[in-house]
Amino acid sequence: MAVTIKDVARETNLAISTISKYMNGGTVRLENKERIEAAIQKLGYIPNDAARGLRTSRSYMVGVVMGTIDSPHTAGILAEIESRMRSLGYALNYVGHEQNLNQTEKGIRYLLEKGVDGILVTPMDDGGDLSRQFLYQNVPVVVVEKYGNKADLDYVQVDNCGGAYEIVEHLVKNGHRRIAIVKGPDYDITARERLRGYLRVFEDYGYEICPEYMVEGSFDYRSGYEGIRKLWGLSERPTAVFITNYDECLGAMAAVYNLGIRVPEELSVVSFDDFAYSVMVRPKLTVVRQPLKELADEACDLLLRRMKGDYSDFPRRVRLKSTCIYRDSVQAYKP
Repeated sequence: MAVTIKDVARETNLAISTISKYMNGGTVRLENKERIEAAIQKLGYIPNDAARGLRTSRSYMVGVVMGTIDSPHTAGILAEIESRMRSLGYALNYVGHEQNLNQTEKGIRYLLEKGVDGILVTPMDDGGDLSRQFLYQNVPVVVVEKYGNKADLDYVQVDNCGGAYEIVEHLVKNGHRRIAIVKGPDYDITARERLRGYLRVFEDYGYEICPEYMVEGSFDYRSGYEGIRKLWGLSERPTAVFITNYDECLGAMAAVYNLGIRVPEELSVVSFDDFAYSVMVRPKLTVVRQPLKELADEACDLLLRRMKGDYSDFPRRVRLKSTCIYRDSVQAYKP
């Protein structure tokens, strides 16, 4: 015979209403929470989400629209979101948009048709073109990673400009002036924010910007590889380079190896994003680390509040600070 919520109530000596409140994502006393969780574990109680949804008019499903899951960055965020939402009693329905606006819109329509209670989305732009879809459906949405000023959306993002500024300034403080950048796509707000941080360093220090050192990129392996090849083919090579995302960095370091470039003796290298590869290569890379767990937790907690009807601070803008990790890929410039 299946274990019911009444069995959990008897085991904990708590009211069914208290247990129900906890199971539906409500706040209960820590002592009660621990007793409930212990009883659930002991009895093997599994909540009936279908019945729970009928009682509360909720699906207990959250939609996520993000980039491709083969990206370590997207996979890292998604893993943190899944862990957080699962702890709150929600399941995920993920749709990848593959950096395609049409796919993003299709994904959102799909999730709305599935009756999700809320959506976390990383749009192609600032989310302004998508907000109307959510408003008409009365579904809460939180934009993750991208930054915008639309009055009808919540945003949670990392300070990309500040992180880029700090890592490029590190190169300047090590005596570098000929600092190149492999950019991200122009349509991407994150890429533009990181470029802005790079440019601000030159502006603040009064250094001249060399257009040849600003290489077009697409946040992918190929553009990172081709970017280094192009820079190393210049008559006056840069002494340092800022790679603006992880996938580009993979390609850039492959080019460094194939061209026989000595890092950091001939070229100092810094990158945005910190994953396993950063410490597997030699020398270990100096990078900007994004607070992925904090990003996911902030986005999930904000979405949960909206799904519960709390709009007291709407719209909310959360900008999290990144951290520079200084390793071995930067050397003081010696003319």
